[in-house]
Amino acid sequence: MRRIASANFLDLLLDAVCAVSADGQFVFANAAFERIFGYTAEEVRGRSMLDMVHPEDRARTIEAAARVMAGHLQLHFENRYIRKDGEVVHLRWTARWVEEAGLRVAVAHDITELHRTRSLQAALYAISEAAHVAQDLYDLFAQVHRIVGGLLDARHFSVLLFDDAQQALYPAFHAAPTQDAKGAEAPADWSWLAAALVGDAQRPSAQPEDVLVPGEWLAAALRTQEGVIGALALRATDGQGRYTAADAELLHFIAGQVATAVERKRLHVSLQTMAERDQLTQLFNRRHFEVRLAAAVVRARERAGEVSVLFLDLDDFKAVNDRLGHAVGDLLLQSVADRLQACVRGVDVVARLGGDEFVVLLDDDPQGRGADTTHQRIAEAFDRPFTLCGDSHAVRVSIGVARFPSQAADAEQLLQRADTAMYADKGRAKSRKGGDAQRHHLQLNTLGLQPSPAV
Repeated sequence: MRRIASANFLDLLLDAVCAVSADGQFVFANAAFERIFGYTAEEVRGRSMLDMVHPEDRARTIEAAARVMAGHLQLHFENRYIRKDGEVVHLRWTARWVEEAGLRVAVAHDITELHRTRSLQAALYAISEAAHVAQDLYDLFAQVHRIVGGLLDARHFSVLLFDDAQQALYPAFHAAPTQDAKGAEAPADWSWLAAALVGDAQRPSAQPEDVLVPGEWLAAALRTQEGVIGALALRATDGQGRYTAADAELLHFIAGQVATAVERKRLHVSLQTMAERDQLTQLFNRRHFEVRLAAAVVRARERAGEVSVLFLDLDDFKAVNDRLGHAVGDLLLQSVADRLQACVRGVDVVARLGGDEFVVLLDDDPQGRGADTTHQRIAEAFDRPFTLCGDSHAVRVSIGVARFPSQAADAEQLLQRADTAMYADKGRAKSRKGGDAQRHHLQLNTLGLQPSPAV
């Protein structure tokens, strides 16, 4: 037994065993070293260990080697090496300094798959968290980019979504190194990917081969129960080579999680919109308007600012509904909503409180100048008739204006004052209408004519 060289036993081990000189050069490696690193013992003998260490891990590795040479036993040190074929391998080392031999002797255990599993679990958790905290889809995609960048070369990264007709892809998010002129922009034409994904969407289940590798691009479908909604696309950075089959499987798995996150975010946005919007006009509803109004009053009180509210009510809307039907009445309300939005600034809030009542909130409105201008614009806009189902209909609106803090102490009182002012305006309009009818009756009598029966 003593005549059997110890190297024969070392070659039976699954872990790599190596010896490194004081100046960091390999002097011995067992058979498992080649399985893990790709280099034979002859190829690495005399080669510097640091040449094979991943550039981002070299400083830590030098520090760990110094501790070993100082006499400390190194247990469970993890770093990355570059294999002969260019792949990155994750290792866990145990090492010690053998003084009498003048060598560092180390055992390396390959934890690449373990690290992959850890990283994937962390990525899935991060994507799930991003779906909850992202402000919108763009923010979600920016976070996904950072997550994917921790697993793959994602310096050239795009999230592509199908348009409503699912006939073409458009880039919802794109990132590329600004200093890299080549490939700094996403391809203008994604038709090759769109065609592949649409045809691929007929498969009953998502498989790793759904990932497409045309040239230097790696893409994976964003697949939901409703079908393919888009894709993740990566481009290999110059000098880094092509993506591997393992990269393709990884991106495919991540794409499945991202698709779920996109659907969740879209559902959240949809539910939030339903909670905030009037379903007929798509204006803000009463509940959301009251929240915005209360916040505006708080800000105005803190900053000694002013807030204005315009309260609007359509004159004789019930008569329109009764005469023309509710369908035409709904069209009128939608047309009124569009016309009101055209009269306000982008920062102003327009809402439908219910029925034919609308409100406009002007935050930060010194001396009510914005309210005066908006009042005039709305009045002029309603001088024009509305075209409904091919017929023109003249519709008048009563408008009440109230201001905080000069006319109200809080948000609730401000809305009430605007409502009261609106009814006062409606009363004046009826008086004017009654006076006009009486004058018309007198003119007919003067001419010896009989007025027509009231309709």
